[in-house]
Amino acid sequence: MKLPILLLSLSPLVAWADIPQPPACNAESFFSSQFDYAVGRVVDAGQVLLLGEAEGCLDEEREGCRSGEEMEPGTGLVIGDSWNNYYCVKARSPSKEVVGWAPESRVMKTSNYYETSLTSWVAHWERSDGNAIDIAAKGDAFELSTQEGGEGAAPRVLGRAAPEEDEDVLHLRQGDCTTRVLLRGADLVVADNGQCGEHERRLRGEYHNRAPLDRLMQRLGQ
Repeated sequence: MKLPILLLSLSPLVAWADIPQPPACNAESFFSSQFDYAVGRVVDAGQVLLLGEAEGCLDEEREGCRSGEEMEPGTGLVIGDSWNNYYCVKARSPSKEVVGWAPESRVMKTSNYYETSLTSWVAHWERSDGNAIDIAAKGDAFELSTQEGGEGAAPRVLGRAAPEEDEDVLHLRQGDCTTRVLLRGADLVVADNGQCGEHERRLRGEYHNRAPLDRLMQRLGQ
């Protein structure tokens, strides 16, 4: 009789383990915990109050779920995965770095409206802290490099990669580490699988190609 009792006592735990759980949504793991990324902004009027990671907060409204962080309309976003009508979002510079769950109705993916091609990859991509990634065409692949050691230092080649099934994603693989470089309109999002060393983790973030805007301003000034 003991065996059936033991199985019954374990079954709720097994069932709970099989229930899909939302991905982590915090500043530390944002660029390694999401399946996909987009770029966008907060829309409509009023502040957006973000939800935190407490269990069950995305299932129903309850005490203690609000993270205490909020975003203003128009705030630029990096947008991660969705869960129960919420998006995991990160505020972009110059806004304060804030990460949390925002209602889908208040989030617009503006990068979905950009048309890109293979030539869109080739650019100088700069992060808000001044770090940058240069992408150049090398035969059938793209070479990614960074400038380290100050002005005049030789570029450090990160690797070469060619788009696979999706021309908007490049993969750099080294051992267990896989770095994903995602082309999102005039922006680049760099994420990884959470198994990378410190040097690769420092690449995480969102980068912007200022060239299209600079060309537009030049035309307007003529």
